[in-house]
Amino acid sequence: MNDTALVSVIMPAFRTEVYLPQAIESVLAQTYSNWELLIMDDQSPDGTWEIAQRYAGKDARIRCIQNDHNLGVAQTRNRGIDLSRGDWIAFLDSDDIWHADKLEQQLAAAARTGADLIYSAYAMFHDGDRRRTAYLVPARTTYDAMLGENVIGCSTALMRRSALGEHRFRSDFYHEDYALWLELLRSGLSAAGCPEVLVEWRISENARSFNKLNAAKNRWRVYRQAEKLPIWKCALYFIIYAARGFFKVRKSRHAN
Repeated sequence: MNDTALVSVIMPAFRTEVYLPQAIESVLAQTYSNWELLIMDDQSPDGTWEIAQRYAGKDARIRCIQNDHNLGVAQTRNRGIDLSRGDWIAFLDSDDIWHADKLEQQLAAAARTGADLIYSAYAMFHDGDRRRTAYLVPARTTYDAMLGENVIGCSTALMRRSALGEHRFRSDFYHEDYALWLELLRSGLSAAGCPEVLVEWRISENARSFNKLNAAKNRWRVYRQAEKLPIWKCALYFIIYAARGFFKVRKSRHAN
């Protein structure tokens, strides 16, 4: 593993004062220490900005940037990418939590596989619930495989800046991260997974992903409008997507 590579962690934050400290602490706890954390406040009306500034005052690796007006998560991530300096770029939503060895494990996987994008298994949990359900991921994924099932959780993603190039998140799609992964894979980027659970993904009833009907509608939009697939191919991959979502529990296990 190259321990001189700088990792830029992009953390969009909006009205997340309750969860933000735990997310930041999980970055501070990383066993790989050569990182910078960009906390991107999207004009939060609560104490998010003050909390971010407090942490930045304690650790020079943390930078706080506040948008002039509310941009939404896609454009906020894009602004973070443009302001970052790292050789690698990682994403962490401000209500999610990294395991301490997340960056170390993924950089080792990158060195071992030569992949441009590294993702990992993650554990899903609800507030106040000690139970964790781990979503297991394949060792590799491809463009065709990702059309059937999105195995890359945004807070698990680590990618080479050189591979990302000018590609950015699109704000015109509800699943902006999924649309970006497909675009990157279609362009020839290689992706590899870490089988270890390295991220805790908080599930909220207010989260966009909680609304399965909207998620399904917007999956179709990605197929038709972003990927411009013919109707028959959209239907094929939508059936695969729906079936895998229904039987997702078979790929999961309870984690402590």
